Amino acid sequence: MDRPDLELLRGAIDMHAHTAPALFNRHIDDAALADSAVEYGMRGFVLKDHDASTTGRAYYVNRMYPDVESIGAVVLNRSVGGLNPYVAEAAIHYGARVVWMPSNHSKHHAEYFSMPDYPQFGRLRKQLPGEGVTVFEEDGKTLKKEARQICEIVAENDVALATGHLSLAEITTLLEAARQAGVTRFIVTHANWSLCKLDLEVQKDLIAKGATIEYVASSCVSPIFWEQQPDELAQWITELKGENIVFGSDLGQYAGPPHPEGLRMLLAALLELGVPYEYLEKTMKWNSEKVLGLEPSWAPAIPKS
Repeated sequence: MDRPDLELLRGAIDMHAHTAPALFNRHIDDAALADSAVEYGMRGFVLKDHDASTTGRAYYVNRMYPDVESIGAVVLNRSVGGLNPYVAEAAIHYGARVVWMPSNHSKHHAEYFSMPDYPQFGRLRKQLPGEGVTVFEEDGKTLKKEARQICEIVAENDVALATGHLSLAEITTLLEAARQAGVTRFIVTHANWSLCKLDLEVQKDLIAKGATIEYVASSCVSPIFWEQQPDELAQWITELKGENIVFGSDLGQYAGPPHPEGLRMLLAALLELGVPYEYLEKTMKWNSEKVLGLEPSWAPAIPKS
């Protein structure tokens, strides 16, 4: 049976995977995700935890499942000290290939939802309250020295810097500083999710300045975060011709599908809506390998004349 949706997952990388153990309820743990990814023939996934570095977890998953690449990362939330260059550097030295700016502890997140965190997930234990984390000084426009230092550390180690749940103003300012510092792998996190959703023209402007745009499946397939029709996403990908785009599932919510299946569901919908196969192949494979600095395992097919 011809199954282009399944074929797109062979060798693919999930850029944004939430798993257990976590301080939120998660329906799948690291090992179960690796097992599922192997079944679908994926190359790998980036483990994301809002409250801790995932480098140690990735190390052991790679020992257990050598047929799939588990990639560690860190999110600079209050749980790890916020915008702490020492934490970012240590995580990178442990093997992190992505440093995310604050997510659910960001100032923008708290202001957008009129509350911090994710109350709909239900933390198993309460956390201490704290101020929202921002890359700006009190004037709301000057980048903090810690943010600049993190850019320098990311550049020196040639890993990816991702925007997390920052505002557009923060993203734009951080991107400029990152480029000045020599960062070559800059990811605008889930640009198709409400908190961070960006108009296509804004995405194009960020791409022109050196950014890679991340789209996530959860916006289209998760019962909790369902907020985008696939046809809008299809239009974006088609207009951008699949260039400078990567895909993450952003799944792991208890009510959602397993990560590879959620990606497959969205890919099937996008194919049905007419998105060219080769555009999706770029987003799932080559672009992800490139922004993560991995050895390329795939080359785009030569278009037929």
